[in-house]
Amino acid sequence: KTTAVSKVQKTYFEEKYGRSVEYIPTGVNQVNKRPPELIRDMGLEKDSYILFAARLVAEKGPDFLIEAFRQIDTDKKLVVAGDAAHADEFKARLRSLAGDDGRILFPGFVTGQLLEELFSNAYVFCLPSTLEGLPIALLEAMSYGNCCLASDIPPNVEAVEDFGFTFKNRNVQDLRQKLTFLLENPEKVEQIKHGAKEHVLNNYSWDMVTDQMEALYYSMIRR
Repeated sequence: KTTAVSKVQKTYFEEKYGRSVEYIPTGVNQVNKRPPELIRDMGLEKDSYILFAARLVAEKGPDFLIEAFRQIDTDKKLVVAGDAAHADEFKARLRSLAGDDGRILFPGFVTGQLLEELFSNAYVFCLPSTLEGLPIALLEAMSYGNCCLASDIPPNVEAVEDFGFTFKNRNVQDLRQKLTFLLENPEKVEQIKHGAKEHVLNNYSWDMVTDQMEALYYSMIRR
């Protein structure tokens, strides 16, 4: 048996190799939102920043986000959370793009309570990735009830459906326009949040995923 974490992957592998593929997505847990405590040491409060949280590699697209953000006149900050081994040149490029813009923060690799607080209090979560299987960071952000803005590559569109916003992949100007729209329309941001959380819990919960995987294993044993 072969499994795929997204419907996009399932279709690709079935068409390319002519074999049946089982769709079993990546899962997320139900979470409890945290009030701002540790993030205050970074000068952050609830709804005061746009969040990127992923590996700092080219396919995640943080460079597009930094370029777009620098063109926007806003008091909100941009938190670029994450790290990557053997990506020193790319990380140096990100800091060069950020320049002396004090609104852009690089907290490095974060986990535990600090990451939970960052997810819990972001105004918008942005994932400008150019390549994904199924974006775990995007599902996690939605599980916290975040308004998410993602590039329109098929796996991101599949994850978001109608419960978030997308922009044209690799298009800095379209990303800037969509970010500006969300910054200027907080009511749109609020409207999307509850539906985003319900969407991922109904379709990507670990309980559902493990039941599917267990059923697949049992079907193989019975045969």
